[in-house]
Amino acid sequence: MLQTAIDARTLRIKGHTFTFQDEGTGPTLLLIHGSLCDYRYWRWQVPELAKHCRVIVPSLRHFWPDTLEDTTPFDYVQHAQDMVDLLQQLGLNQAHILGHSRGAAIAMQMALEHPNSVKSLILADPGLRTSEQLSESIQFKQESLSLIQEGKLDEGLSLFIDTVSGAGTYKRMVRWFREMVKDNAHTLFRQRFEPPFLLDAERFQAIHSATTLIGGSQSPAPFPEINQRLKAIWPHAITEILDPASHGMNLALPHEFNRCVVEHIHRAE
Repeated sequence: MLQTAIDARTLRIKGHTFTFQDEGTGPTLLLIHGSLCDYRYWRWQVPELAKHCRVIVPSLRHFWPDTLEDTTPFDYVQHAQDMVDLLQQLGLNQAHILGHSRGAAIAMQMALEHPNSVKSLILADPGLRTSEQLSESIQFKQESLSLIQEGKLDEGLSLFIDTVSGAGTYKRMVRWFREMVKDNAHTLFRQRFEPPFLLDAERFQAIHSATTLIGGSQSPAPFPEINQRLKAIWPHAITEILDPASHGMNLALPHEFNRCVVEHIHRAE
């Protein structure tokens, strides 16, 4: 295990180098970022949550600081397997899993295919779609990619970010966040081939983990509807709506978001 920065380490697993943070002691909490992000996305969570638990915060395969040479599949299955492998390499058989947006879909894939690795789930605006919502999701991603391919990087990223977080979000982003999404713009080209993670009530009923659903009061469609449908599938789930906040609720209201996470872990332990 090598030290690459003040707060990040690297670990070689099955021929791939993973970069991650590993902070704190106590119950293990794995944080999984969403599209265009990496481990830096959780900068306002790690210090506070590490006071209550051991926080494992990786960049997913293909994402910064990963190289462009990786030709392995870009999909939920691969990323979920990677997270299980990372936990096992660290000597951890099980963890609480927190996923945001697409990262929440990866967390659910872990719960479906690797249930023994998942102690509980915290899902923030899960990046799922119903079959009815699918065409709209595909369209805005294709438009974003077309703009980026034309050399209009800011316009393409703005379309993507504003669609999932609300109009004007990209212009309001702080410098470090804008740099992060630019570092990960290349992942959109891989993501366009990924099969959609569709909401499947019958399949999801197999997930029995303690679950908390977190949303933002201003999160755009389809996230509020997805959270409502998941709550109907899992009546035992706790729902937290942070106000005022949109899709990036962990950045807009970090203390409230962290409170929800800590309370969830206390309940699930």
